[in-house]
Amino acid sequence: MDPPERPRRRDKAKELINRPLKFIQQRLASAREEHQPAGLGSTTYEGVKTILRRIVDVSDAFAPLKSTAAGLLAICNLIDAYRENHEEFDALLKRVNVLSQIIDKSPPHVDQGVEDRFSGLSRTLEEKAKILQDKINPNRSRINRAFLTDQDKQEVLKLTREIRLAIEIAMFDVTIKNMDQTLNIISEIHWLKEQIKDHTGVMHNTEKAVQFLKTSKMFEKLGKVEGAEYSNAKRGSGCIAGSRVSLLAMLLMWATDPGSPHLFWLNGLAGTGKTTVSRTFCSQLKNRGLLGASFFCTLQESDKRDVYLIIPTLARILAEERPKFGKALEKMLESDSACRNPKEMELKDQYLKLILQPGKQSLAADELLVLGIDALDECEDKAAVRRLTEAILSQKPTFPLKFFLTSRPEIPLREPFGSSTHHGWLRLHDIEANIVKADILLYLNCRLKSISTIYEYYRENSNWPPPETQTIADVSGTLFIIAATMVKYIETYSGNCLKRFQELGQSSANVQLADIGTLYNTILAEAFKDLEQEEADMIHSCLSLLVTAQRPVSVDDYAKLLRTDTLAIREAFKSLHSVVQIPDKGCDDALISIFHASFVDYLTSEKCHGQKMGN
Repeated sequence: MDPPERPRRRDKAKELINRPLKFIQQRLASAREEHQPAGLGSTTYEGVKTILRRIVDVSDAFAPLKSTAAGLLAICNLIDAYRENHEEFDALLKRVNVLSQIIDKSPPHVDQGVEDRFSGLSRTLEEKAKILQDKINPNRSRINRAFLTDQDKQEVLKLTREIRLAIEIAMFDVTIKNMDQTLNIISEIHWLKEQIKDHTGVMHNTEKAVQFLKTSKMFEKLGKVEGAEYSNAKRGSGCIAGSRVSLLAMLLMWATDPGSPHLFWLNGLAGTGKTTVSRTFCSQLKNRGLLGASFFCTLQESDKRDVYLIIPTLARILAEERPKFGKALEKMLESDSACRNPKEMELKDQYLKLILQPGKQSLAADELLVLGIDALDECEDKAAVRRLTEAILSQKPTFPLKFFLTSRPEIPLREPFGSSTHHGWLRLHDIEANIVKADILLYLNCRLKSISTIYEYYRENSNWPPPETQTIADVSGTLFIIAATMVKYIETYSGNCLKRFQELGQSSANVQLADIGTLYNTILAEAFKDLEQEEADMIHSCLSLLVTAQRPVSVDDYAKLLRTDTLAIREAFKSLHSVVQIPDKGCDDALISIFHASFVDYLTSEKCHGQKMGN
């Protein structure tokens, strides 16, 4: 009998090389069989992709719907190429499934608001798909994709969540009840009624505190700042539907990620839209049961520019929202002698004794909460602003509490953040210009549509949105405040607002604005045009008082201080309604205030120093 044939050395080498490759391939196949969610590879999922392909292939499809479908299809293809984080992918695919039905059954013409939502979502999907593709790279072999680092995998998971949240922000109303998150399609999409329910597993009892907490004498120590919350109508409206979708999704991702930093600082130059974003973000948090409390600072009201009232107010609101926290806080106020006058405590002690210690004793380890502070730079005591920032940065909560801060990048805030690594941050003015400009155009279309004279004229001529809007958007650059001020400049005009809009929107018109200061200069020049010297002097006097007064004063007070009557004061401000908020007639005891802090910055700048408008 012949001896068995010995394997050649080359065959042995080939076997040694192939053995680990076979092992990896077996592991990948096993993972697909054991862990593939119901969504991936299912008949429903394949049907979703078929619908999306058909919409993309139809040449006459409504552009925002088509681009949204293309973005969704690209993301589905990337999910096919990467088979991990299945639970999160499956949650995303539930949203994709409903969204594909919305697109497929959409009527030929939809409301402007719905179109705006699709436009904003499609831009976000395109942006996220590119980032996801860079991470996954479906052109790489499956074996190479199996060796993604843990950090890469976490980033893929984060992107997947951000895409899911973006879809929710754009197309669904979110409510929380009995630990269930329910997503209902927005009412404007009347052609499809659908809802998605998720068992969140993180919601707890959020009923208002029991009555004795509201009436407790102990809580009187905290003071009561009225109207500091995000829901105060005086704060203005939130983001236009369909705008800032990517940014809001990223912020929600931070808020819902237990492993993210406990503090996020959104900073930006004057006029970039920080407060509008903050108000919308707080609303999103509230809908999801994640908002503990909010405090919106403003220069225009004394109690809302006092740093020492921020933490006591947040603690009081949180006590009313979370009964267990309220009981723990009441006990602290009653038993700790250092809390006899909370409003006069050191800021680090306020934070420790009014927030951290009661929270540690009462809030569950999985009870995510966010406290929001907007426009911190508008507080008067800059040294105190710095101390509050340092206190929050240095004392990380031992329970899942997070802080969301917004401000201009001023030194009292820049320096503490610059020396810390325990926070997330984003400069609002650094977001890609094309994304911001698209959001500004969407904002302009929505606001100008509300001016009936302009909208009716262009609708009758089948030319909405009008081409002038694009010119104004180009002039605004990346500053929302320019767009907002130009809209006010148009809608508060006592003459022909259509004519003013068309003049501003002519490409040949001299409206090439380098910055907000140029716009303010244009508005002031218009206000002083063809005035008698006495009239010009009165406007100068009113503006001087507006800048130098330590707090906003009433129409009556202006008249007394300038030794004139209220009619003269109203006449002086009548051409400045786009930058100064004037009370309604008959309300002379109400306050005159600025529309945006950047106007005072301009009036006190070197550029404006010594300049005298008018004759």
